Amino acid sequence: MSRARYVRLLLASLACAFAVAAQAANGWNESLAGDLSNSGLSPTPVAMAVGINRVLGTTGNSGQGIDRDYFTFTVPSGAKLTALNLLSNTAVSGGASFIGIQAGPQVTVTPSGGGVENLIGLGHYSNDQIGTDMLPAVLVGPTVEIGSGTYSVWVQDTGGPASYGFDFVIAATTTAVPSSQVPLPTWSMLGLALALCLAARRYETRQAH
Repeated sequence: MSRARYVRLLLASLACAFAVAAQAANGWNESLAGDLSNSGLSPTPVAMAVGINRVLGTTGNSGQGIDRDYFTFTVPSGAKLTALNLLSNTAVSGGASFIGIQAGPQVTVTPSGGGVENLIGLGHYSNDQIGTDMLPAVLVGPTVEIGSGTYSVWVQDTGGPASYGFDFVIAATTTAVPSSQVPLPTWSMLGLALALCLAARRYETRQAH
């Protein structure tokens, strides 16, 4: 293999790796990205896109007070949240943990339950529900689905430390999500891939002369 061809393949591989990394940036893993917010009025923004968006965290009381997790996410235009799957890393402390969902960029419900009527979804989950879709069970009132828009989530366990994991599954409601809703990092990585390929082409041309 010529040196120029080797360089071109290496650059293209790097571009692909960056693109994959950009796709994997959706969701949140507390062990890697840090603790989610403990305030419903300033929830942590979590990037989500069409597909599976995994949120992994820990809540409960380790002896220093209850660690509640709050985060906010946006369902893209032309899409909806179709499932909320409870993952195998979930380990509830005691009988059950709690999850609540409120429309908008904040959870305004107090930890004691004041303003609970503002939630469009709430419910308890336990270890025996691992592998199930929690979404139908937690939706309340007139809410029949979670369409495009911004939502905030509240997760807590008032017992000892409890881990949890959810797959937020977002699906397009039309044949394709508008290009404006494709995650920006993906398009930027495609641009980077093109630039790298052009650079490799110029390098190969110089080597030929």
